[in-house]
Amino acid sequence: MNRAGKFIIVDGLTGSGKSTVLNAIQDWARDCGHKIFRLQDWKEATPPRFEDVSEFDILFTYEPTRTWVGSAIRYELSNTSDPYSGEELAHAFALDRHIQYKRLILPALEAGKIVIQDRGVSSSLVYQPIMPNSVPLETIMALPGNKLALEHAPDALILTQVSAQTAMERIRARDDESKGVFAELSFMEKQEERFNSDWFKTLFESHGSQLFQLDTSGTLEQSRTNATTLINHLLTTC
Repeated sequence: MNRAGKFIIVDGLTGSGKSTVLNAIQDWARDCGHKIFRLQDWKEATPPRFEDVSEFDILFTYEPTRTWVGSAIRYELSNTSDPYSGEELAHAFALDRHIQYKRLILPALEAGKIVIQDRGVSSSLVYQPIMPNSVPLETIMALPGNKLALEHAPDALILTQVSAQTAMERIRARDDESKGVFAELSFMEKQEERFNSDWFKTLFESHGSQLFQLDTSGTLEQSRTNATTLINHLLTTC
């Protein structure tokens, strides 16, 4: 893949330990002396452009964002009391993705930065085709934001690995956050199957991505250790 920077996406089931992995990678980056930007610390009403954060070495981003379309996804479209269709969510996620790639991710990669992202087009291709009132995978892949993301697929796609049942037990233990429309056991079992499918692996490998399955079924410390070992393998900039 011909790019100056390095692009890594961490994905997997809700409750599978993605936050633990990303926190471990952030600690690794700080210990290495890298200057990091975290999208969660951005407080402006408009999403950042690369020139706003160009002094940083590593950018930690996520999807959906919390501004513009991303805000609508989080606080309206993911509402379980009056759910939106899979097709509506697919269009919203693709547009939110398109904006972030154009404003931030692609310019950062062109400038030689490292971008590490929580979720991405991989989530859309797993979740959205199996949601109620959705559209086929091929239609979702063709949406402009998703097409752009696949054209600039990550160098590495890290998939956190736990069973749907374990992920659900972890979610149920969380009292401080909404479960959203994506955290029902039957739906999560379908997600697990899709994340582990041959077509998913083949699709991303055909776009130049390396897939890594990261065991996050053990203790928090074991997951952190596994994440640090993998990121030391992927990035030699420490």
